[in-house]
Parts: sequence; C-alpha cells; structure tokens
Amino acid sequence: MKKLSSFVAFALLCAMFTACSNLKVNPPAAEPSGTTADKPSAGAASGESGKNKDDTANIEALEEAMEIEKYNAYVQLNNYMTGRLEQVLTRYFEKLGDGEQPIIGKHFSFTMLSISANDKSALNKQFGYADKTPAFPTVDPAVVKLKPVMNELVAILSEAHDYYETKGYVDDNFAKSKELHTKIVKAADGYYAASGEFLKAMASMGAERRQESLKKYQDNDQQLRYSALKFLMDAQALSAEMEEQGVTAKNILDLDMGKFKAKYDVLVEDLNNLTQLSQDAMRAKKEGLRSDLVEDYVDEAKEVKVAASEIIERVNKKSAVDEFDLSNSFFLENRNGTPEKFKKTLRDAIQEYNRLK
Repeated sequence: MKKLSSFVAFALLCAMFTACSNLKVNPPAAEPSGTTADKPSAGAASGESGKNKDDTANIEALEEAMEIEKYNAYVQLNNYMTGRLEQVLTRYFEKLGDGEQPIIGKHFSFTMLSISANDKSALNKQFGYADKTPAFPTVDPAVVKLKPVMNELVAILSEAHDYYETKGYVDDNFAKSKELHTKIVKAADGYYAASGEFLKAMASMGAERRQESLKKYQDNDQQLRYSALKFLMDAQALSAEMEEQGVTAKNILDLDMGKFKAKYDVLVEDLNNLTQLSQDAMRAKKEGLRSDLVEDYVDEAKEVKVAASEIIERVNKKSAVDEFDLSNSFFLENRNGTPEKFKKTLRDAIQEYNRLK
C-alpha cells in the first residue's frame, strides 16, 4: 500500500503555502499607477486613450484574479489530500491494516474519521476548476485523472464511516467490514497512483510561484513578507532533506547530521531575521499586515525551529523512538525529536502564514 508520506514535503508543504504545500501567495501591495503618457492630440482622444487603458487594466486585473482563484482552489485540494484525507486513511489502515482481510481483534472497537458533506462540496468545486481558464497545462490533466478515483475513494470511506459509527459489525458479524475493506484497499491503490502526478505538478508550480513572490517582496521593500515566506521555504527544505534521506521516526538515528545541520543553520538565521522584523510595528503596518497575526505566525515559526532542534538533540543522544510510539501516528506527531512532529509544526505554521493579509 503506497502512502502519501513520500510526497508530503514536496507537495503538501510546497503547495500549502499555500500547505509543504501547502500557501496562498499574497501578492505585493500595488504600486501607484503612473499617470504620464504620450500627450494626445485632442481632448476627445485623451479621454479615449484613458478609457482604453482603464479597460486593459480591468481585463488584466480580472485575468489575474481568475488565475489566483484557480490556483488557490487547487491548493485547497492539495491540502485536503495531504491533510484530512490522509488522516482518515492513516487511521483506517493503522487499525485494520492494508492486507486482503481486515485485522479484527477480540475486543474490536474503532472510531473512524469522517468526511463531511462540506468537504465533499468543496472537493466538487475544486475539481470543477480543471475546465476553467486560465489553463494550467501541467496540473489540469492530473486533476482530470484524479477526480474519478478520488471521488470513488471518498464515497467508499463515507460508507465505511457510517457502518463503523453505527457499529454495523455487531449486526452482521463483520461481513460488510470485510467487503468494505477490499474496496477501500483497491480504491486507495488507485487513488495513490493518480495523486502522485497532481502533487508533483503542484509542488513544481508552487515552488516557481514562491520564487516570483520572493522577488516581488524584495523589489517592493516588503521585508517582513519576504522573511515570513523565506522561513517557510527553508523549513520545507529541511523537511525535504529528511524525505530525501528516507528518514522517519523509525530510523531517525540514521539521519545524516551534516546535511541536516546545514539547512537547520539557515532556518535559525531565518527565524532571527523574522523575529527582528516582526517587532517593528511600523513595518507591519507599511506592508498591510496585522501585528497580532504576525505575532501568531512568529510563535508558530518558533515551534518549527524547536521541533528541528529536538531532532538534533535526539540524534546526538542516540535516543531511538519507543516501539509503542511507532505504532500510532498521533504519538509520532507529538513526540519530541521526530520528523513527524516537525512536519506537524510546519503545517501549523503554514496555516498561520495563510492568515496573514
């Protein structure tokens, strides 16, 4: 059974900025429009020239708004896949396994995570953007492929949730449990195969957009926005380093500390810069940012740094993660010094970043 974890750092945390994607890229504040143009030959001509310019500007603004709307819809789809949907699947497979038959213990009890009606409505809307302009050549085809397999998976998971919520297995001695399990495993395999193309395409597009945003922030003297985004990008790079090394809580002591520390040092410098800039209330106001939201984001950024520091501490102490913790994703995300906790804190920081306006 292939899981999404191999894509998290490159897709969720990228696109989320969205979220390791995983991020709404807030455009820089618009500069005042220039008013000098070639002098018209007559007053009427001047009015027409101004009207044409206004029309052109309005069209460009509309096209930009449509592009941002579509991109953010895909970001939300990406984040749901690597967030809630992955949690539902992880909880299910941790409890019932991913073999041909479900693992049913003597004292079976299972609370399955749900997929709400609002989630389904949002997914349907997000999939609908594949046919809308502007075209995203590398992403739209992947969305078209993803839609049927993901809808199938969501439908089966919803049916399973209803079954386990009402303890249907008491009535049929787990007969439907076995039937649903076979369908879930098959649907999940198809979904994971299709999801990879979409997540990789989103990661690539997200990385390109963030580089463009960094340049715009720099060109417009938006140092705080620049610093906030750069921190997330370098935190993502740290997560990606662990992904590249194939390191999880299970083999955390195999981490190549030299490579990790090089990226960690950059992150520490990022946080120092971000913290210093965030203390300048006038700068936040100049960049159109709410000071309280900046403070919330910086607090989460500090948690990301702490989570990275705890990994270094664990490796230096040669302290392996307990076998008990390895059996449950919840424990892994809340134990000091695990890549899973680092990713969780990074997701939280990304959510705070996305609140910045």
